[in-house]
Amino acid sequence: MIKKIYILFFCILYSNSGINKDIYSNHMELFIHENIVNEFLLSIGEIEGSGNIGLFDYNWNVYDLRVDINKDSSIFNGLVKLKSGSFEREDIIVGDVTISYNKAKNLIYVQISNIIIDIDLSDVLSILPKNTFMINIDISNYFLEPFEIDAPQPKEISYSLPLSNKKERLILINLKESNLILVDNGIKIISVYECLNK
Repeated sequence: MIKKIYILFFCILYSNSGINKDIYSNHMELFIHENIVNEFLLSIGEIEGSGNIGLFDYNWNVYDLRVDINKDSSIFNGLVKLKSGSFEREDIIVGDVTISYNKAKNLIYVQISNIIIDIDLSDVLSILPKNTFMINIDISNYFLEPFEIDAPQPKEISYSLPLSNKKERLILINLKESNLILVDNGIKIISVYECLNK
């Protein structure tokens, strides 16, 4: 089931003729905070599982799921707790996050994948020999489809200006270019417009 997130965007207008990713000089820059995804992950709650190796039964649960975004990369992480009898262990589980922008559909995709951890059961039960009983926890199948975030869709705007010779001139304001970049704590859509004389 595709997950859609609808959000309210705040925009700041600037003036320039081309996209510049390093300084605030684009016509429009829209910031989407990583918490819009993290709020959804929080609503999922805990993911649980169980199994056995020989005579040993175990249970695990993954919780505190979140995505961390910065200008260099984005990563998924959470906590996983493994219990076997009265013994337990807590680890960090990590995964990949791929963020992309479909200009034609005007959608931002956040794809989470490869959320896998291998835990040596001997770290929980010290009586077991090392590297003999390995538990594989993979929750990637919970995130097979990407999160979809509706990006703002700037509409084409036209202005009809009367001229001194009783004619009119049509000015069209059109989206020329739009790109996605990662920044600290979120995603930024940067856009440049053009004015056309019709």
